[in-house]
Formats: sequence, structure tokens, C-alpha cells
Amino acid sequence: MENRERNKRKRGRPAKEKTKLSTSINLKLTEADFNRIREKAEKLGMKATQYVREMVLKGSVKSRFTLEELDLMRKLAGIANNLNQIAKKANQAGYIMEAIEIMKIMSQIKSILNDR
Repeated sequence: MENRERNKRKRGRPAKEKTKLSTSINLKLTEADFNRIREKAEKLGMKATQYVREMVLKGSVKSRFTLEELDLMRKLAGIANNLNQIAKKANQAGYIMEAIEIMKIMSQIKSILNDR
């Protein structure tokens, strides 16, 4: 019985390996500098220490999408989906030139979505 339990495959997603942050560097800042860092971190939805760590290690911090940007991308993706359906119908009905024009517009929308 014990042998079966050891050989049983685990289900679900494998656990992530977390590296523990065990070493620190002390940094002294003026109150004004600290407030600037904290404000920048809050705009990105991060803690100040996390922001500084990424800036030091990577040289930049990749910002998250705002709710407004997510909404615009969702709407743009919906428009692209509708255009794709229209192009398919135009192609089936024999409106080749219209289908080609719609495909050009769709590729422009896709490039806008993939630009970010």
C-alpha cells in the first residue's frame, strides 16, 4: 500500500520554486527621494522595495496595464473579431476586394494590440 502512494502521480500545477530573499543592502535616502520612489512604485501597483529591486537589477520596471488600457484592448479585440467575421462572410459571398480591405484593417488592429 505504501508503495502505491509513493508511485501515485501528483495532480495539478507543480509548485513554483521560490528563492528566498536573504541578503540585504542598506540604502539611506532623503525624505523627498523616498517619497518620489514610493509614489512611482504606487503608480505601478508595487511596494517601494520591489520597485527599487527591479530598477537595480533590470534597469527598468515594466508597468502593468491600467484598467482603461485593459478596457480599450478588450474593445479593440472585439472589433477585430467582428471584422474577421465580416471578412469571412464577404469572402464566401464573392466580395473579394472588400474581404481584402477588411483583412488589411484587421492586421493593423492586431499590430496595435501587439505593440504594447
